[in-house]
Amino acid sequence: MYELFALGELRTGDKHGYMLQEVLKRIGTVRAISSGTLYPLLSRLTDEGSIHLRLEEETEGGRPKKIYSLTESGRERFAALMAKPLAHNAETALVFRIKMVYFRYVPKTVRLACLTQYLDYLRGQREYVSRFERQLIAAQPEPEIQRIQLLRTLDHRKHMGAADLDWVRAEIARVEASDPDEAQG
Repeated sequence: MYELFALGELRTGDKHGYMLQEVLKRIGTVRAISSGTLYPLLSRLTDEGSIHLRLEEETEGGRPKKIYSLTESGRERFAALMAKPLAHNAETALVFRIKMVYFRYVPKTVRLACLTQYLDYLRGQREYVSRFERQLIAAQPEPEIQRIQLLRTLDHRKHMGAADLDWVRAEIARVEASDPDEAQG
């Protein structure tokens, strides 16, 4: 996930590590990336040849500023990660949001595949919640007040899921109607 983010963000232009940390905060993630995760990732991507490290003038602390840029190999790796099917796990929604940020850099077919995969994920989540709700109603566990609140929580999840499903369906229709090369960079 962080590799996709780093390569995607460098796809938009050269950046230094601190800026990558700041951008990740702004794309709607609740998870911050620590320096202990980001810089080893950037080192690995540099060693693999996916990104290029350039040192610029010294900062106030006397250390040179490290600027990262995407290489052709990095562009290919980014495209492969964008085309990789979404896994259905705890990070699916986050990976989807990261991919959406960089849709402009991939073909329409990749955007549609990702949206369709996310639609399938949302449908699976809706079915899971509905099944759990039916089981809870049938079993009627105690205490009643907790069961009632849990049913309210499930109702909330169903409403949020319905809104997500509607949005993704509309986005699929919008992308399908768009020019095949629209918004590619």
